[in-house]
Amino acid sequence: MNLRKGTTALALLSLLVATPGCKDFFDINVDPINPTTARLPELLPATQGSMSVYLGLSALGLSQSTSTLVNQLSSPRDIGSYTPDGDSYSNQWSGLYSDCLINNEQVIIQGTASQNWDYVGIAQIQKAFVFSQMVDMWGSIPYSEALLGEANRAPKFDKDSDIYKSLFTLIDAGIENLAKPGYSTTLEDADLIYGSSGAASKEKWARLGRTLKLKLYNQIRLNPSEVISASELTTKVTELLGQSLIASNADDYEFKYNNSVTPENRNLGFIADYATPSRENTIGRFFYVDMMTARNDPRVNYYFYNQLATTSPRTGADFQLGRFVTVLLGSIGPNANQANSEFRTLPGLYPVGGRYDNGVGGVANASSGKGVVAQRFLTYASRFFTEAEVRLTILKDPTGARTALDKGVQAAFDKVNAIAAADGSPLISAADIDTYKTAVLSRYGAGSLQVIMEEKYKAGFGFGEDIYTDYRRTGFPVITLPGSPAEPNTRITGGYPRRLPYRQDDLTSNPNAPQQVNVVLDRIFWDKR
Repeated sequence: MNLRKGTTALALLSLLVATPGCKDFFDINVDPINPTTARLPELLPATQGSMSVYLGLSALGLSQSTSTLVNQLSSPRDIGSYTPDGDSYSNQWSGLYSDCLINNEQVIIQGTASQNWDYVGIAQIQKAFVFSQMVDMWGSIPYSEALLGEANRAPKFDKDSDIYKSLFTLIDAGIENLAKPGYSTTLEDADLIYGSSGAASKEKWARLGRTLKLKLYNQIRLNPSEVISASELTTKVTELLGQSLIASNADDYEFKYNNSVTPENRNLGFIADYATPSRENTIGRFFYVDMMTARNDPRVNYYFYNQLATTSPRTGADFQLGRFVTVLLGSIGPNANQANSEFRTLPGLYPVGGRYDNGVGGVANASSGKGVVAQRFLTYASRFFTEAEVRLTILKDPTGARTALDKGVQAAFDKVNAIAAADGSPLISAADIDTYKTAVLSRYGAGSLQVIMEEKYKAGFGFGEDIYTDYRRTGFPVITLPGSPAEPNTRITGGYPRRLPYRQDDLTSNPNAPQQVNVVLDRIFWDKR
């Protein structure tokens, strides 16, 4: 999926121009290898905006393709047939390094020199988060010799498990710097994640750092020996569960958008599927049918928008169930390439700030929603789903895991209701939430990892990277792959991709780069399932 989309690139430009302190963003690092001096209040929001673009649910973001790999979205492109190549993720790879991480590194360097330790601590935790995502997608990547500019134009590719070791140290350093006295007066405007909460934002960043550590420890649980011993892993997660982690939905690590059109600053996924007539995404049949409607999930109308007004069969639909229309993943059916932008189902209110489905349908357009929903990265709900997995699998505490699962589901519904309230849409009733939670906990029984991962899968819609990582680690949920009886007229040309291919340009130009990976056979170090 070679994602060179002009509309989204323009959206990124508008986003960064609209960001407080970012009007001169493109004067900051005209040459990212030789960055000129820029003020910290300009650098920090630039890193956060570019992180949202290249990790988020957009044509330039990794979330779109990884959401396809776990059947939340579908696609007729190469990712839909599991045939990514060295050009498929060029924009994401280069964007994360040259737009996000290089500026983030300047925050660390300049903040250290000026002793703005809050900026430094934030940038260290951001660096750990972005690099952890890149390792989870690509495995061994440039890390220790990356971001050095002319000092090293051919960085080595560090071993994936070694990078993980360094990330734990980096997070601890960030938390320590955040604990130092003082608060930069410019931070409230510059920090687009937590800055509006004033000095209290430093503690939110620290809670995020500890939650990120718990997430990473959990992800290595099937192969901890390359990073830490099994006994140390148990000790570390126990310690973290006793500390202050993400404490509410207000602590969610997310990049917030607004409803500005001129300049454009709406959710990039909203722009792709509502403001752009050709549309970008289609919904996975498995997600809509098997995981949501079959389970009577009250969030269906918040997650998806059905443009069809009736259930009458629609000519040109590759797959239709009632008002739901999509193209099956890997479809080779007669309608796989039919024009369907005016009647296929779209991502709805919850993932991109699109339209709440009130049942009457209608062709979506730029006025169908506000596009103000944030790009989520690490949330309060996911914190509890991670805790549930940790307690069940590492600590062997199914009762504690059940409690965490319950809290995770409640947090996920509370998030949907908060988004609905801001949009002016109906809320999910407490009775409906309780009914749903009762069914979930009944399926969980005496301890079911599958149920935990299914609920995490649903709540994570909009940020595909973690769902893709979770699926590779656990095998849950049991997604429907192309070629299965449930999805006729579909096929894949290769096996399931266990990782993403490297950017071919880097392999060609860097003499220290490895060979291109086999995405089916080569695995990330924690992938031992």
